[in-house]
Amino acid sequence: MGKFRTTVTLIGGLFAVISTIVGTVSILGAVVTYTVFPFRPLSFMWLPFPIPVINTGYNFWYQYVSEMSAGPSAFLYNVGVIITGILAIPVFPSMLRLLRSTAIAKIGIVSGVIASIAMSFSSVFPLYVNSAGHGISAGIFFASIGIAIVLLSYAMYRGTYFSKVNIAIGIIFVIVDLSFMFTGNPVAEWAVFFVIVLWLLAVGIHMIIKRNVTEV
Repeated sequence: MGKFRTTVTLIGGLFAVISTIVGTVSILGAVVTYTVFPFRPLSFMWLPFPIPVINTGYNFWYQYVSEMSAGPSAFLYNVGVIITGILAIPVFPSMLRLLRSTAIAKIGIVSGVIASIAMSFSSVFPLYVNSAGHGISAGIFFASIGIAIVLLSYAMYRGTYFSKVNIAIGIIFVIVDLSFMFTGNPVAEWAVFFVIVLWLLAVGIHMIIKRNVTEV
């Protein structure tokens, strides 16, 4: 049983690290490839479809992350996000034993799985191609990952397995996530992305390093 638990923890940690690497490389790589074509799509609230404009490159200040799901960056971004969501799914169930199987932890784990699936579907339905499907998937993702990180960070605080670093990143996430919810600013969305990456990466590294710990 101890060996099985160690294996589950190691696999969960590896998937956490790999998913963050794939997601970061594909999304930041999409920022670079966004400038490949001379034109890019530009959307307006009063138009039902985007119009082509001169491509001056991706701008973090006024463009949302998912805008890279269309145009020259579409393939790298969409495939990367779909794969990242799939890779992140097993991370959350592997944390159950480490958080003493509390009710809060269980809700957080279910929310994490839902968020991972929704993340993949947000690129199955890319922005501009299927705006309704993308909007629903993205909304479920942001709501679910917010619940997951808040509840799991609280469960980490109540437990002994995870470090204060994991908890601190969870607190930072709450701040940047609230900022994004209230402002809807693209910069705040990018902040949310980077904090999610840091939280998941820290969790994965911790699980790999402490995989042989049986008392939690």
